[in-house]
Amino acid sequence: MKKTFLLTVMLGCCVAASAQHIVYGNNVTISKPVYEDLYIAGGTININAPVHGDLVIAGGTIIINDTVTNDILLIGGEVTFNGFAGDDLRCAGGNLRISKNVAGDLVITGGTVIIDKGVTIGGLLASGGRMTVDGNVNGEVKGAFGELYLNGTMLKDIDCRGGKITVNGTVNGKSTLAAPNITIGNDAVFNNDVRYWNKKGSLDFKQSLKNSKASYDSSLRIRTGEWYYLGAATILGLLWWLGMALLMIVIVQYLFSAPMKKAADTFFNNTLKSLGFGFLYFIAVPVAAVIAFVTVIGVPVGLLLIVGYIILLLLASVITSVLLANWLNNRNNYNWNYWRMVFAALGIFILLKLVSLVPFAGWLTMLFLVCTAFGSILLNISWRKKTAIIVR
Repeated sequence: MKKTFLLTVMLGCCVAASAQHIVYGNNVTISKPVYEDLYIAGGTININAPVHGDLVIAGGTIIINDTVTNDILLIGGEVTFNGFAGDDLRCAGGNLRISKNVAGDLVITGGTVIIDKGVTIGGLLASGGRMTVDGNVNGEVKGAFGELYLNGTMLKDIDCRGGKITVNGTVNGKSTLAAPNITIGNDAVFNNDVRYWNKKGSLDFKQSLKNSKASYDSSLRIRTGEWYYLGAATILGLLWWLGMALLMIVIVQYLFSAPMKKAADTFFNNTLKSLGFGFLYFIAVPVAAVIAFVTVIGVPVGLLLIVGYIILLLLASVITSVLLANWLNNRNNYNWNYWRMVFAALGIFILLKLVSLVPFAGWLTMLFLVCTAFGSILLNISWRKKTAIIVR
């Protein structure tokens, strides 16, 4: 059951156990200090002890209550960060809440994002449906949002664009604001110049401008209906779509660089076998889930299979793009570094999106590529029993 869980949730058990600390299960609690990099996959995850290394984590509900000395990379449904990040924090999820300081930059995307009052972070690069910043940001702020509520103190420049922006905090650097609906609250303070665009063409800054000036800039206009060919109705939608894709590529390449490199060779050296295994996977998992639901004991397994299956379907284009980028690197001996690989995968992802829009032939091509990619990953899994460290 553990192997099946990792297969469906963490790209088919592609991470090989090494010196890193690996934990997985339905409910995972870290209650003792970890003095190495920590990788976790689970349903409900609680971090109640310090992690003296990087933390890479994927789960449904994630609560971090203690210090992580290095980088944090996570994806989850409900995420509460109530510890301290000694370096950068990169996360994606449904509902995300940052309640303690982040020494480095915060790169975040989610449906709802809240940075609590009293929290201090480095820089902020964000996108989300609804974002509230009640804390303080020492670095630059950049992002695209459905709704943004800026209530804290921003020490440097901000560049925020979206559907609705409400400013009721302090900005010391230069400001760029672009949204059809912009509201300046009574407590807003701009200590530097402001460039803005809104639908009305004018904006009441009240008493917020302190030795600064505001200017309307039509070049910031957000135009609609120009990005539908990439699946986005507005430029905000395009930024959100590309941001999510980039973040998922970053996570996949970070977690599975070695397995992806091996699978990339299998993709082209053993194409037909990979295609067969991938096709079988997409048929067998739903059947296995249905069988699991027949018995009461098997219901949790069935739920895990279905959730993991849906997650992998949503990430299918991302996984295929990363694998193809690795193949290009392997075949041509480019020796790309991590970020070159990430942006190559993003370019391939956009290309695959355009290909998929071609009726029938595009769909057939995507089906072939995705099935072959998943099959090549499965063929590179070592199914022999590995020892995993379980921390209770």
